[in-house]
Amino acid sequence: MFGGEYRPRMVARSARQREQVALAESLRGDGRTWAEIATTLRDRYGLNARVAMRVAHGWTQAETAQEWTRRWPDEPRTFKNISYWENWPSPTGHMPSLQVLDRLARIYGCDVADLVAGWGEHGSDRPAVGTEPETLAWQVDHLDLRELTRAIGEWARRLPAEQRRASLLKLSAAAAVAAGRSAGSPLANALGRGPAPTELAGLWESHYTYVSTARDQELHGTHQIVLQAERGRLVGRSAATSTGTLELDLVADGLLVTGNWTERTATDGYYRGAVYHGVVQFVLDPTGRTLTGRWLGPDRHFEIDSGRWALHRAPSPP
Repeated sequence: MFGGEYRPRMVARSARQREQVALAESLRGDGRTWAEIATTLRDRYGLNARVAMRVAHGWTQAETAQEWTRRWPDEPRTFKNISYWENWPSPTGHMPSLQVLDRLARIYGCDVADLVAGWGEHGSDRPAVGTEPETLAWQVDHLDLRELTRAIGEWARRLPAEQRRASLLKLSAAAAVAAGRSAGSPLANALGRGPAPTELAGLWESHYTYVSTARDQELHGTHQIVLQAERGRLVGRSAATSTGTLELDLVADGLLVTGNWTERTATDGYYRGAVYHGVVQFVLDPTGRTLTGRWLGPDRHFEIDSGRWALHRAPSPP
């Protein structure tokens, strides 16, 4: 411990704490990483990320403070400092700065993101309302992209494995829409107010691409679809083609048009009546005649696919 140096225990451990340390030692013996051990401790005992990482090493708060002081003698810390940082975001805690988290990460041999993983799981001594959004806001403000990606990945591990990718893609689309709705944001200004749904109603020609893994090629789907304004939304269904029918349920927000799609393939076609669902987001051309974007959706193997999609307003009949 601490480079082979013996450090006496400063406080007695309860039976539960001894159980936690014993589990951590067992997991270390199995070759688990610090992050994996800390995640197990968080899940099993409800510890927050900073407590879990310390327990993963089998250290007391005093021992962590001693190691801090050994490394940075000009800025000594005591067990009280460690306690304050571990108790955050409860009223008895102090929010650790990015420098503090960086130094703790060096001591524990982990990433900064490992010390703020599992936001919203900080104990019951603080009202639940506001805790998770406040912690998320802190992470977005203080972590770089790689660390934030790791933190989101840790959160995603709490989701069923088969839903993770779809949920993260949905979250990404929601974030883009939220950015467009943020008053005064550059994206909102760039998108402008946009037309009303009734102005987008009419006949549109739909063209999208998708990859057929069985045929090992990129294919194109084409439909004509009539969009109608209903209660502030744009809904429509295409005429039947040899490949099937297409349905859209969209919401216009400025020049962003976002929503859901459903494709019902022909019963005598290649996909034999299979039904596919997904999400789509378009950006409306300033002329109001073209919607360009991408679709997302699961294939028949439940993998999330994506492709280009464009809607072009059909020419008016002579």
